[in-house]
Amino acid sequence: MVRASGERAPVFSTEELEKLVDVVLPQYTLRYGPPDKQVSAHQKKDIWRAFAKDVRTLGVYHRRSTHCRKR
Repeated sequence: MVRASGERAPVFSTEELEKLVDVVLPQYTLRYGPPDKQVSAHQKKDIWRAFAKDVRTLGVYHRRSTHCRKR
């Protein structure tokens, strides 16, 4: 699960992608909705950390919040 320095992370599996979609879609308006309904940058980081934690529960690879956000 831990990679060596300079080694690329494996491609997201189908299960990881499905899990990511399942956790991201319900909170889509919090992040991209109208300005009066959006959250702060700090709150967005916390949301993405929670998303990454959900994806990590699958045990395929230790995804960080930046991996999930960019995907």
